[in-house]
Amino acid sequence: METYELLFMTMKNKKKNDTDTVSQPLVAIDYAKRSKLMVAVFAIVVWGLLAFYEPALLKRIEELSLFVFDETFWNSSMNVPAGLLGYIGCFLMQFFYYPVLGAAIYVALLVLVYFLVKKIFTIPDRWSSLAMIPSVLLLATNTQLGYWIFYIKHPGYYYVTLLGVIVILLSVWLYRLFEFSKEGSWLFGVARRRLHYLFAPLFLFFGFPLFGVYASAASLCMAVISVAASFKREGKVGIVISSLFATVVLFMVVAVPLVWHESYQMISQDYVHAAGLPAYHWVLTDDDHFNRGLMREWLPFILLFATLFLFSLFGGSVPSEGEADLRYKTTNYVILMLMILFACLYWYNDNNFRIENKQNFAMWEGDWRNAADYARDADVPTRQIVMNKNIALLYLGRAGEEMFTYPDGSSDIDSPVKVHLTQTGGKMSYYNYGNFNYCYRWCVEDAVEYGWKVEYLKHSVRCMLLSGEYKLARRYINILKHTLFHSAWAERYEEFLDNPARISKEPEFKIPLQMYSSYTDILDVDDSFVEVYLMKKLSKFTPELPAPIYAEAQLMAVLTRKDAKMFWPALSRYFSTHKLKRLPLHYQEALLLFSNLNSSVDVSNIPIDKAVRMRFNAFMQRSKQYAGMSEEEMAQYFTEDFGNTYWYFYFFVRKIKSN
Repeated sequence: METYELLFMTMKNKKKNDTDTVSQPLVAIDYAKRSKLMVAVFAIVVWGLLAFYEPALLKRIEELSLFVFDETFWNSSMNVPAGLLGYIGCFLMQFFYYPVLGAAIYVALLVLVYFLVKKIFTIPDRWSSLAMIPSVLLLATNTQLGYWIFYIKHPGYYYVTLLGVIVILLSVWLYRLFEFSKEGSWLFGVARRRLHYLFAPLFLFFGFPLFGVYASAASLCMAVISVAASFKREGKVGIVISSLFATVVLFMVVAVPLVWHESYQMISQDYVHAAGLPAYHWVLTDDDHFNRGLMREWLPFILLFATLFLFSLFGGSVPSEGEADLRYKTTNYVILMLMILFACLYWYNDNNFRIENKQNFAMWEGDWRNAADYARDADVPTRQIVMNKNIALLYLGRAGEEMFTYPDGSSDIDSPVKVHLTQTGGKMSYYNYGNFNYCYRWCVEDAVEYGWKVEYLKHSVRCMLLSGEYKLARRYINILKHTLFHSAWAERYEEFLDNPARISKEPEFKIPLQMYSSYTDILDVDDSFVEVYLMKKLSKFTPELPAPIYAEAQLMAVLTRKDAKMFWPALSRYFSTHKLKRLPLHYQEALLLFSNLNSSVDVSNIPIDKAVRMRFNAFMQRSKQYAGMSEEEMAQYFTEDFGNTYWYFYFFVRKIKSN
């Protein structure tokens, strides 16, 4: 009987082994292909979106960063914990200067995280969607930023968390080499397997200055792995030892940052435990909108660290085979759909923000036509979009014909942080209106608050160059000459320092210099309200001999402010500084409107196009027809026929809020 039972068991095992030998490789190859396909699709889609859908954003992020190859920059980077990550992050952010290249580098590192997670935590191909979770969360930490790009203080922030996670994974990989090595393997006279109890505390202590909170997170992951492993394969003694080890690590996670804080005077004690995380505001306010936004912004980071801890706890426990293929498919599809949904929800997709960035890039390039026309893509534009459009039309000489043919208004800015034009685009506006002192003032103030950026340095060079501060201009040029991609720009502007007579002849400087020469460029009080300050200054200040471009800018400011009293002297000044064959369209429209509101003004000697006069009469007739309605109700009956006129702007574009 025993012989038959033995034979039966042998045949059964042989049959099972034969089945595994035949079928298992086919299944593994199938799942491996699916895994590679998923990664390829992820990489291509993310790279395509960043490189071709958000190129202006990447370039703006690069301009709002700085990396120079010198000892001073290295020392300043290392003045805070996680300084090494910030230094490397700044280096990598340079490559966003070429969005296609910069996006490729960024996506390659996201893919590297996927493979490290999959390898270190032994996740099989059939569950590879789990290994993609950290990469998606890392992507979300950056795609959610929006206007935060102007306010985050940590250098290299776009890469710091990504690099920090790579540090965590590599350190955990090294830790596992020690912990799961064979007994009897010796290193320096010590059993190598026991070295993991020393590795985690030492890595935390010496790694914190370099990696900040990511060194703490890595040590916590090691502690979790040790405790989980002791429950699986060790007795009570091993569990006690691992628990004590985890307790020591927890104590050090609290204590080590405080110890190192004594060596770093550039970071507050309240923030030192989170060194390396983006500098969002930590203190919650009573503003519900701000609180909701703040919690939303921290959620990807919370989920990211929680995922790494869960992988540390259950790594290697994911079954390589499921009981049912249907269960496997359903679970993976659910995970993939949740990741796609999360990535979409955390992609900051504000159209006005995208337009502002495209306009900014076009203005730096002197592409004024596109800088203006990007504004047509806005439903209700922000005031920054409107200001950029008006500056572009001023450069093109088309303000009088096109100024009110674009969407107008003042859309609220979609951001939990209070946004000021001084940070987003005010410096560009001040420069182009010839307010070099204000442009430079905000560059310096923001540099003190957020550190020097390429954008601040470029504005400073232009302002100092055009205001005659050549020594200061040379100082900023020398900094830019140490950058990777802006040295050519700096060398071009250095040529003007060597030959200042060329400055007044350069077409690029013509309008800012003419504006600058028309009034005294002094610092008074703008209260961070760029547009309000500029429009008031332009409409109220009347130089004796204004440049033609100043006279037109003044007229534009008066029309924007709907100032009927100042319109007539501004129009007279415009006539005196321009040789006109025909008064531009919008100025005709304004003349008809204000003369109708003030019948005492004689405009009979000013030629008005017959079509403009007929259209104005039609506008007035329709106004009488709908006289009983509110402005909001009337607007819908005027938009199609009169939405591109000054009259529509005057009566229906109301409650303009500048920031």
